Amino acid sequence: MHRASAALDRQLVGAEAISLLGVDYLRFQTKEGGDLYLTRFGLPIRNWLAPENWYAPEWFNARRTRLQGTSTIYKIPTKLVGGVSRKLVARFSRVGQEIPYDATRAQNINAEFNSPFEEFALLMELRGASTRSHRPRIFTKKPLAIYVPPDKLRSWQTGRSDSKISAKLAQHPEAKLDVLRGYVLLYGWIDGVNAVQAVRALGVTGCPNDFLSEMTLRAIDELQQHGFRVLDIKPEHIILRIRPDGSLLRRRDGKLAYALVDYELLERIEGAK
Repeated sequence: MHRASAALDRQLVGAEAISLLGVDYLRFQTKEGGDLYLTRFGLPIRNWLAPENWYAPEWFNARRTRLQGTSTIYKIPTKLVGGVSRKLVARFSRVGQEIPYDATRAQNINAEFNSPFEEFALLMELRGASTRSHRPRIFTKKPLAIYVPPDKLRSWQTGRSDSKISAKLAQHPEAKLDVLRGYVLLYGWIDGVNAVQAVRALGVTGCPNDFLSEMTLRAIDELQQHGFRVLDIKPEHIILRIRPDGSLLRRRDGKLAYALVDYELLERIEGAK
């Protein structure tokens, strides 16, 4: 067994099996004193998700690639484990922070960023509903793990509101949040380009804005069919795949295949069944 793999497996012996907001996790303390919550998707690749294999400062700072968006989100390859590296998406949670004022905030004055555990719970629910239904399947990134580094930050560094965190705790007391600790959500990487990049790469004929609007409205409609919405959905959140022949990948019904990749403002539609 690879040395790093053996070390993490020894840590897992004392791991705690817990369920938060309907999602099962295996929670254990990492060797540097942080906490790692592994989902059922993350457990099989647990050795790659160990912080020392992707978050070590000399590795993370040199190899991360900032992804488009207002959040702090990166694509990061892991170190080799058993001769294999994996591509992860690491996003720092903005729970408790103010949503930047734009059209989304103007139209949804009570909107709040999901906590890490809320986000995973909602995404798991969406994925489950999508696979069990005759409605169009919504493809997403796989939620792998939530990493909580051991360092305590200062309030000015987090940008969080104590009242917002208190409201989250009151709503979901079992999903404890520490206002002074960071939360990193780890997802599997999805190969492809976002809808805006696809338009540029393929030189979409006609009016590119019509194509982008059509894809966005379709994603909104298909989410609604499952009882969900993403308050800030935009073409940059829609991932398409370009095939070797230069065409876009399509589903069996002939429609373009796509995946949604942003869930900070994913929520259930009130009253939806």
